[in-house]
Amino acid sequence: MKTVGQFAAALSAAKQEQGVTLAALATNTGLTPLAVRQILDGKVSPRISNAMALASELGLELVLMPKTAAASFESKGGERTLLSPLERQLGAPSIGIVGDQNSEVKEGR
Repeated sequence: MKTVGQFAAALSAAKQEQGVTLAALATNTGLTPLAVRQILDGKVSPRISNAMALASELGLELVLMPKTAAASFESKGGERTLLSPLERQLGAPSIGIVGDQNSEVKEGR
């Protein structure tokens, strides 16, 4: 993620997927419902402690990593077939297309 908007979108998607209400998220993080709404709408940049609390409550983890490692997480328009040791430690998805377009999808290890 490179922008507050992308961060907000990731939090909002996790909130929706899990069916968590705004009120519950606010209560469980100690934030006001207004603050949570503004953060999820991307209208404000949260303090790091608030960002960590929201992410944790939604089952996410904030991770700092070198930009070169982060760049490997960005899609290049196709399926990924290889994972770096860092990606394996972080639990990145390891399923990708191995071989040509007609071959089976295999789990990488």
